[in-house]
Amino acid sequence: MFEIGFWELIVVGVVALLVVGPDKLPGLARTAGLWVGKARRMIADVKAEVDRELQLEELKRSFRQQAGLDDLKDVSERMKSLREDIHAEFDDPGPPPGWQPGMPTGAPPPYSDPNSPTAPVRLTKTEPRPAAPSAAPSPSPPPPPPDQTP
Repeated sequence: MFEIGFWELIVVGVVALLVVGPDKLPGLARTAGLWVGKARRMIADVKAEVDRELQLEELKRSFRQQAGLDDLKDVSERMKSLREDIHAEFDDPGPPPGWQPGMPTGAPPPYSDPNSPTAPVRLTKTEPRPAAPSAAPSPSPPPPPPDQTP
């Protein structure tokens, strides 16, 4: 970076000796050394951070290429069209043409027998709903324990 030779260092040392003096020169050299060390460490940290970021970005790029996710917009569009297809398939269009109140809404399952006692009861608007079986009366709470005062 900087090309400083032996003679340039000698000239800087002589000027510093004349300006600062021989008694304060060692303290100034120590302070200058500390500042130069801090600057070098800070520059090294910045370089290491930039290298880490570049490596991380390169790893992300390679993962995307391996997973085939470079076409993320394409995947999003496909998901949106699938969602719309599903909504269109399951939206209820209403009763079928020719349906009238009181008609069954669908065919019974193929395994059921309409005459069996466990067959579901189909109600129309004129039939009242069957009454729910009454629940057994709940038992009364136990009596409180007797006082045991001496």
